[in-house]
Amino acid sequence: MMSIFPEDDSPIKEDLEPLIQTLENDPDWNKRFGSASKLFRLGREKAVDPLIKALQNDKHKEIRRFAANLLGRLGDPRATWALIATLRQALIEKDATITHQASKSLLLIGGSDLPSILASTIDDHEEFFEMRAKAIELLGKIGDSKSVEYLIKAINNPDTDGKLRGRAIKELVNTGHLAGLQLILDLLEISSNKAFQKIVVSSLRKTPFKNRTIIFRIGDSLLKILEHEESKRKDKDEELSKLVANALKQFSDNINLEFKAFLDEIIVIRKKQKGK
Repeated sequence: MMSIFPEDDSPIKEDLEPLIQTLENDPDWNKRFGSASKLFRLGREKAVDPLIKALQNDKHKEIRRFAANLLGRLGDPRATWALIATLRQALIEKDATITHQASKSLLLIGGSDLPSILASTIDDHEEFFEMRAKAIELLGKIGDSKSVEYLIKAINNPDTDGKLRGRAIKELVNTGHLAGLQLILDLLEISSNKAFQKIVVSSLRKTPFKNRTIIFRIGDSLLKILEHEESKRKDKDEELSKLVANALKQFSDNINLEFKAFLDEIIVIRKKQKGK
């Protein structure tokens, strides 16, 4: 595979071995920190392996965090698995700083293999919940067609844990991907599960859709839920009704329509569709 870094054709090439030795062996973490920084600036692709080693082995948290940061900035896919392992350990230890940096660096590196690695993590029932949930979150942040495909697969998989499915729904909605949104709306229209409806409605409301066609499509689905709940009178779910009403109001604001005009337009669209 061709290097992602340009060849260094400079006539002066610094010997990196002393920096690597300092990073690996010097007891002073400040000197190790300085060596990591200098390796990043001078070594580029030659810095990747020493930085991976520091990420995996250095006893000082700040060196590990800095190594993760530099690896993300270098963007070399060789660091992907080391960062996955670092992320897993940080989640186990509840280390928010390392968790954030490892996640950020994975997204910076990206690569065609990352979505499939994350999808495999979600499907691994031996993996602990927080790691599978983080994999879902990262897929949502990537948000490309492949990641959306994996999120849809997780939602449709009957073996997916209910809480993980809820998180996958949130991430899928947040991507704004049309195929994913269509699936969510289709599921919303056939489901009578209140918990599911509340998750979807809350997620939809937080997504700043502006496209009128999409908003009216969502609005129609939400209005059906509201109408169904209102028809129950005393048995209606007040929390769900309030969530739906607030979401509808948010969508009407998104396209600068008065709330009543928005609802009226949804009814008009319904009539036109029935007349086809």
